[in-house]
Amino acid sequence: MDNNIPPPAAAAVPAPWNADQIFSILADPSRRHILLALTRCKPSPASVIRDWVHLRLDATLKQLAVLCSAGLLTTSPDPTDKRRTLYALAPAVPLTKTPEGAVTIDFGFCLLRH
Repeated sequence: MDNNIPPPAAAAVPAPWNADQIFSILADPSRRHILLALTRCKPSPASVIRDWVHLRLDATLKQLAVLCSAGLLTTSPDPTDKRRTLYALAPAVPLTKTPEGAVTIDFGFCLLRH
């Protein structure tokens, strides 16, 4: 056997989600609502998300910060209004479409669906 041949590279596997952190995040109904709403919507500013969860803007921003710090949301500048930030589901969030067409978030140990 030729010892000079490197082993094949392993496929990149996303890091598993921290179950305690995910359960803590999902314990709040407004955070669950934000995550589920963003499975159906395009990236949105906090002022629009505020209307979905019926919170004050400062409370909405607090919930969005928690979701961002957990890696569940990403932010980007609004191309039409550079002063605003758009929030979207992070690419690592495991979305699955059911045969009925519903979208679920499957963390492996917890399933979030409408």
